[in-house]
Amino acid sequence: MAIGAPQYGGFTATTATGNITLTAGDSVIQAIDPDGTSRDVTLPALGSTGQGKVVIDNTADAAEVLTIKDGANGSATVGTPAKNESAICTFSEGTWVCVVGAAN
Repeated sequence: MAIGAPQYGGFTATTATGNITLTAGDSVIQAIDPDGTSRDVTLPALGSTGQGKVVIDNTADAAEVLTIKDGANGSATVGTPAKNESAICTFSEGTWVCVVGAAN
């Protein structure tokens, strides 16, 4: 199960040692601990007609931000979940859009 359609699913928990670049084959739910510093998470380019979704949960234990970037559009920033926040991101018509909020 993966980020890219038609197969959605999977869960991955990661303690980041650097910036992260996701691929279409990665799990649709990503729990990421930035491990002491803010990190970039780049989402995959899925093509002009591709579809995808991913949930990114910032599991930081301090004030660390995940900067989510759109790998399809020059790495434009599309979300910035802080500690205990999540981003729900969808890909449609060649671009990623994310909504960020508290992970309660």
